[in-house]
Amino acid sequence: MRKLIYIFATMVVAGVLYGCSCAPDTRADEARERAVVAAQQLIDTDHSDTIALQHRILEAKVVQSEYVIAGDSIAVEAFDEAFRDYLMLHDGSLAEAIF
Repeated sequence: MRKLIYIFATMVVAGVLYGCSCAPDTRADEARERAVVAAQQLIDTDHSDTIALQHRILEAKVVQSEYVIAGDSIAVEAFDEAFRDYLMLHDGSLAEAIF
């Protein structure tokens, strides 16, 4: 019976550790998806309306800040890269003006 308890406890600990190692990847994927949405919204904004552009940039920064506040540096980096890459691919002149 005692061995069974040790085996069960080991399985629980292993499951917790395995679950923790997967969480950053999931958040990074989520961050990439949200970055693409934010970049597309920025591209869809009328480029002559600078207030609207600034508003979209601030909205993107709010999303990115959620990962900063959570302390998830991997998700922050994933968001930044995806946002920049999407803008460069789909609207190079806007990306050049921002970056």
